[in-house]
Amino acid sequence: MKKILAFLLSLILLLSVFSVMTFAAEENDISKFELPAPKAPNYFVYTDGNASEGHHDHLRMIMVADPEVALLAAEYDRDSDAFREKYGLWSFEICIQYDVSLDGEDNWQHNEEWDTNWYTDGIGNGYPYVSLRSELMEDFEFFWLTYYEGEDGSVFEPYKPAITTYVYHYGDWDENIYSFDVENHSLYIRCRYYMEWEPLVKNDDGEGPGEKQSKFSDWSESAVFGKNGTQITPDEPTTYAAPIISDMKIVLSEGDENSHIEYVQTTPESVWMNGVYYEMTGEGEFEGLETQVSIDGGEWIKFDTADAGGDWCLWNGSRGAYNDDVPIEENTNIKLRIRFTGTHGPSEWSNVLELNGGGTQENPGETNKAPEEKPPVDEKDKCSLCGFCPVPLGLCIFIWIAIVVVVILVIVIIIVTLTKKKKCPNCKTKCEKKDKCCPNCGQRLK
Repeated sequence: MKKILAFLLSLILLLSVFSVMTFAAEENDISKFELPAPKAPNYFVYTDGNASEGHHDHLRMIMVADPEVALLAAEYDRDSDAFREKYGLWSFEICIQYDVSLDGEDNWQHNEEWDTNWYTDGIGNGYPYVSLRSELMEDFEFFWLTYYEGEDGSVFEPYKPAITTYVYHYGDWDENIYSFDVENHSLYIRCRYYMEWEPLVKNDDGEGPGEKQSKFSDWSESAVFGKNGTQITPDEPTTYAAPIISDMKIVLSEGDENSHIEYVQTTPESVWMNGVYYEMTGEGEFEGLETQVSIDGGEWIKFDTADAGGDWCLWNGSRGAYNDDVPIEENTNIKLRIRFTGTHGPSEWSNVLELNGGGTQENPGETNKAPEEKPPVDEKDKCSLCGFCPVPLGLCIFIWIAIVVVVILVIVIIIVTLTKKKKCPNCKTKCEKKDKCCPNCGQRLK
């Protein structure tokens, strides 16, 4: 019985350690990062060739990355050594691959090499790509028909039937001017995220790269350039819609630094389109976020917000607001508001969030209305005991393990009790519980 109990207790300890180690491993396992499918790349700028100036057609794309993917790329760009150490990597690369199909979606250029090589160039090895670094939006050249006849001419093979030639005469000199026939042909364009890495391994010669691994998202929906074009062209901004904030909380510091504030930002779609306009035209830019906090009913104080400069001010998701000169305690009354700033001035302030003061939310322009009741935060998927494990039927997985162990122990005890034999006091023979006399020596049993 003691051996059984020792085994079960060891099993509980091993399961606990395994669960913690698994969580820690997954947290720093780059292969666990989920790559969402990008949106259809409907933002492009087409420049019609001007024969009199010797210009060929030119198509530029506006890359708009999902914030979580851009944040991973920015983390690597900011400190590649720390990034590789964190994830245990020798090398890392993340990009967006673009694929094309002429006049329909049945002749995409994707091939198997695209799945194992981030660097794609030319029809033989792939198609256009953009390495992700530290930008949410980026303007890049998709094709420039100046090089149609040069060494890189093979890259135009997929849409060669749609390219027309105009001979421009200038004195005794003739030049071919190439254009994409936008009136009679459509170029379908799709994209996906592609991530490639080599794990850091140790061997007899020291450290080196392990076997290369890759991961990619699903393809986006198709954008169309040309005859059936789906290009989205945003209007010139005049003002910015205000951001929306929610779920504010105080994050207490365990060290010498001050505690900080975390909240969730939601950026209106129209403000994203303002950013696309700036990228398309080069006429304007976002400066970032302005964050203000009121402590215990005092004046508004400037706080710094992480990852909030330039286009990063558009990032949807959880943000942190910091001020090393302002102490924050667990019960401090806090009010928070933010706004966008840029070429077209500041936006209106966001709604106001409040903690430890009875208020919840104050919508801009609706300050005379009663505040709406803040919906309860659904925490059914978050374990209140350990903070990270699954919670089947509302209980921590470790509690369920303990329950299972107790049930097993009860069953074992019952079985042992029911099947236990008694010994003859005379000859020590093991007898059945129902026996009245010892079958060996005849001794009467109790």
